[in-house]
Amino acid sequence: MKVGKLSGKLLKKMVLSTIQFQREDVLVHAGLGEDCAVIDFGDQVCLISSDPITGAFEGIGELAVHVACNDIAANGGSPIGVQIVLLLPEHIHEGKITEIMTDIQITASKLGVEVIGGHTEITDKVRECVVVATAVGRAPKDGYITSRGAKIGDSLVISKGVGIEATTILSRDFPHRLPFSISDAEISDFTEKLSVVPEGLIGAGFGVNAMHDITEGGLLGATREICHAANVGALIWEREVYVPELTARICNHLALDPLALLSSGSMLMVTSDGEGLVRKLEKDNIQAFIVGKITDGTELIVQRETGEMEAVGEHVEDELWRFFAEVDSIE
Repeated sequence: MKVGKLSGKLLKKMVLSTIQFQREDVLVHAGLGEDCAVIDFGDQVCLISSDPITGAFEGIGELAVHVACNDIAANGGSPIGVQIVLLLPEHIHEGKITEIMTDIQITASKLGVEVIGGHTEITDKVRECVVVATAVGRAPKDGYITSRGAKIGDSLVISKGVGIEATTILSRDFPHRLPFSISDAEISDFTEKLSVVPEGLIGAGFGVNAMHDITEGGLLGATREICHAANVGALIWEREVYVPELTARICNHLALDPLALLSSGSMLMVTSDGEGLVRKLEKDNIQAFIVGKITDGTELIVQRETGEMEAVGEHVEDELWRFFAEVDSIE
């Protein structure tokens, strides 16, 4: 099978179809396009989400905390704690374990989140370090957001720009694949943008109809998941999608499509008032861009800068995984 997330079709067939029992106090169950479970706790709801870091070597502790907490933010919640599972190869040294945990603690502290437990194990089942983070958060019962609230005619708004996480990973782990040098300051500029908790809370307060953090599959993958969850279609205008200058340089050299590139650090927000949301975010010093709209039907279409209308398939393969496969085939 291909590396990366299961396609929606396979996920429904082999995973979601096996989940039969549902509790009344679980308000949002496991489902296509939904990253958080939502549990009824009276006036508040508990939000829970899990994510692995499998596409990076350096900075994996930092990435794990951000990616899990970003899911909480995408549901309009505030993250409270993270549990961390470390599956570590036999050849790892003690200093590396300490480094990973230090990164986790520093990142959690910046977000005001506590490391509340987990599991650490050396195993011969993995060749590289695997970190899995489960984030727990809360939101008002009448204020949480899901992916399924998108409505026909709504605007698609993204924060900051695409490719933030992938730029961080490629700069740290594959500098030898690039014909130009990248400074530590440039990398730090991207890592400092990995959290979408601020825009998630702003979006929830603004009253957006849906949100999704832009992770595997990039903007196209996140939009596809919202389309699946809400049973709608979407149109994306490539010319309106902001690609940071360093990201564009990397993508041009490696022949990567930034629209399908791992983009933690950017939030996709769906709202009936795109211009109002952009003004609100920019008032809080968060760049934001209207990049498309929700349409009827279930098709996801990209209008490329050339004017060509390109239909996006049911499953979006992340460009980073394609790059990894090419590197493996060469090495």
